[in-house]
Amino acid sequence: MAAAAIRFAALVRVCAEAWLFSRACPRTRRRTLCGPQWDGKIQIACAPTPHHSPMFNGNLLTTPQPQSADCNLSIANHLPVKAGMKTPGACGFLYGSVSRFQFSVGGAISVLQFSLPIGLSANICGMKLGLRLVISMLFSALSVRAQSKPLVFNNVDVFDGYHILRGRTVTVEDGMIRSVTAAGVRPPDSAVVIDGAGRTLLPGLIDAHVHIGREESLEQAAALGVTTVLDMWGDPTTLIPLKKEIERGEHPNAADFRTAGTGATVPRGHPTQMAGPEFPTLGAGDNVQAFVDARFAEGSDYLKIIYDHFLPTLSAEQLHALVLAVHKRNKLVVAHEGTQSEGLEEMRAGVDGIEHIFDDTPISREFLDTAVVSHAVFTPTLSIIQAVGGKPTGSVLATDPRFEPYILGWAFQILTTKLPESLTKKHHYENAQAAVRALHNAGITILAGTDSPNPDTSYGVSLHQELLLLTECGLSNEEALRAATSSPAREFGLVDRGRIETGRRADLLLVKGDPSKDIRATRDIVGVWKMGIAIHREEVAKRAAESRKNRQN
Repeated sequence: MAAAAIRFAALVRVCAEAWLFSRACPRTRRRTLCGPQWDGKIQIACAPTPHHSPMFNGNLLTTPQPQSADCNLSIANHLPVKAGMKTPGACGFLYGSVSRFQFSVGGAISVLQFSLPIGLSANICGMKLGLRLVISMLFSALSVRAQSKPLVFNNVDVFDGYHILRGRTVTVEDGMIRSVTAAGVRPPDSAVVIDGAGRTLLPGLIDAHVHIGREESLEQAAALGVTTVLDMWGDPTTLIPLKKEIERGEHPNAADFRTAGTGATVPRGHPTQMAGPEFPTLGAGDNVQAFVDARFAEGSDYLKIIYDHFLPTLSAEQLHALVLAVHKRNKLVVAHEGTQSEGLEEMRAGVDGIEHIFDDTPISREFLDTAVVSHAVFTPTLSIIQAVGGKPTGSVLATDPRFEPYILGWAFQILTTKLPESLTKKHHYENAQAAVRALHNAGITILAGTDSPNPDTSYGVSLHQELLLLTECGLSNEEALRAATSSPAREFGLVDRGRIETGRRADLLLVKGDPSKDIRATRDIVGVWKMGIAIHREEVAKRAAESRKNRQN
């Protein structure tokens, strides 16, 4: 029960963070304050800083209450907090009593411990957090597969999601990172100790653009260090049940995921030309808000819009209406970009993110200026853009002994598929590279995504290649690593992961060498953990071998 109580406390903290993140400043939450930065309140800024990831934007209202259960709330804050202080709520508030606080400057997140009354209501930006939610979160905590013993990585270099920290000891308990300290701290007697000498510990990688099939694709991803993927179009009748199965611990070797479910496109628009089940489309005159509401009712975490004139597509009016409808639901909306002009219109409509990067023309000053003003994030998916541009790498990656044992039979076939020259000669990869370089130099957030499993790409495999391609566009190694860890976690509200620091999920990747010096070091995997539990890579390799054998027969 002690372990369950700890997980329960962590769940309360994460739920509070996630709710406040999504509710406080819904359309400009990454860069807008709800009020003055300091006016006697506990003010939490949305804006990212070099050493802190944003958690939420709001104030904390605290008053003493009896019959309390302690829980923790992590906040990105440099301001002193007094135990028992009372502050008026502005964007939102928590209702409880402050019992202690910690304050640190060197990149650590301050911890404010407060008491949440059992059976009483707590308002978080208008949400009632009462006994029913407390009970439901407790049962969720009990259902999580328990980490049997503390896990300690000793004398290991750590990429914490932003920078490399040399010679650290990282302790993991009950699926959470409990401490990151200087090397040499004595571990608990019951701990499993892993020697980190000559190795680097990273947050589990996040692929910000994939298309999920079944759990086996998520197992391949996890075995190769990708512990979370963001699905950018999938069948909700398959993915939502799969998501619940993973949450229940039924697929322990599978990566976690979020999904756009069915995106927004028109009849005969992309991707209706591809094989797969039929899905709803948005016709002329259809109710846009009703369409959006239906997608979130199905279980979508965010919405993807297809605005691509290669096939019939949405009108500009529909595009703008979709963005407004999604933001009305306080959700994120991203858009598929085919050409530079389409990307311009998508940013003007106010999308939160652009998927893919154009290669039809060199990037214009107008596009760059619009990107800076819009604050949209870009997931260029260079892996597929490079392949479409006639520069395939899949056949080389497929035979890399660090990858090959974990690649499924059908995935191997797709990874080694070359696109016809009649298609590739129409594309110009150098334009895509120049665009990513210009966007990065202008301070635009770049995320690492692969568009797997398209030709020449595959789960897990291609994200390691994507990191290399990003560095070829001017990102430093650390910046490329951020694009696959802290940046997608921040931008998609995954506040419990993407960093190595106290209180985060223990989704971890241990590699030989130092990827801050050689980005290819991420491929030399020693082990992968999800919530402190090792991914059994040998089981994934066995399943992959059977898949390849069946494919040959």
